[in-house]
Amino acid sequence: MKSNKKILFLARLFIPHIGGVEKQVFELSKRLVKRGYKVKVITEKYDSSLKNKEIVDGVEIVRFNKLPVKYFGLLSIWIWFLFHLKYLRNADLVHAHSVYVWYWPFKFLFPRKPNFVTFHGWEGIYPIPFKNKIIRKIDTLLSNKNITISDYVEKHYGIKADVLMYTSVNVNTNTANGLVKSKNSLLYVGRLDEDTGLRKILKCLSFLKKTKIHVEFCGDGPLKKDCMKYGKVRGFVDPTEYYKKSFICLSPGHTSILEAFTYKCLIVTTYNNPVKKDYLLMTPFRRWIVVRNSPKKLAEEIKYFLKHPGKAKALTVPAYEWVKTQNWDEGVKTYIKLWEIEK
Repeated sequence: MKSNKKILFLARLFIPHIGGVEKQVFELSKRLVKRGYKVKVITEKYDSSLKNKEIVDGVEIVRFNKLPVKYFGLLSIWIWFLFHLKYLRNADLVHAHSVYVWYWPFKFLFPRKPNFVTFHGWEGIYPIPFKNKIIRKIDTLLSNKNITISDYVEKHYGIKADVLMYTSVNVNTNTANGLVKSKNSLLYVGRLDEDTGLRKILKCLSFLKKTKIHVEFCGDGPLKKDCMKYGKVRGFVDPTEYYKKSFICLSPGHTSILEAFTYKCLIVTTYNNPVKKDYLLMTPFRRWIVVRNSPKKLAEEIKYFLKHPGKAKALTVPAYEWVKTQNWDEGVKTYIKLWEIEK
């Protein structure tokens, strides 16, 4: 193994910011460092209190200030890279996480440098703007190879994936085998925002006002006050302890769904547009989740499983067995195979 390889990741947001992509990049980076690689992550400085440079768990983080002006923001990023070409020059390979557009001009400046992109999802805008589709097509054309997270991206962006994969998670078999669930406990993990489909989930909860349930939200966002009408909002906290005790998880995001699988939670959720529908149903785990478009039907499904909790095992057991194959070690192997840097 060539453990002296220098890997440069580009990501719009990174730790300590909380999100699915941020977690994926950090967990991947930590494991690459353990294998002997030198990993650097260049990201936006979203908070002025953050350091411009720091090392966390062996991962070097470099942050820059982006101009908060449309179009000029991207130009400011390109200019920043021009003044910091050493980061690109010194890297053995560059891998962008959904922000390959940052690398566009430098593809021609370093034509022989291996460069890759991971398409982590969509921008949360429906219908998908034509501009966004064109950008992804250009990303696919310019990059050496790409990883696409889930099949729906190919369908809705008209691109061809070199590698299809899904979110990786930590699977603790010892913890999963000793779980004690509260059968009336419901959990939502993620941003409390309109584009997630949360509004329909809240409508569903309004149909359950006379049902004995305990709802908790691990997240924050514009719909926080609305969520507080139906349960406790914990903010962006580590959801592990909440997964452990919750019977049903309402989250529609891939990361939270797979994390919930590892704690044998039943997924009952919804979507608010055709892209989000395919996001949930064009997956290998579609057989083990309950997805309904109507808030009323969603509420009926929740009532059914609360009344017949034993029926959930037909979904949670195979989901748990499958998610064990989506661990971080396998995720790292996928990236290394894509890069072709280990023989």
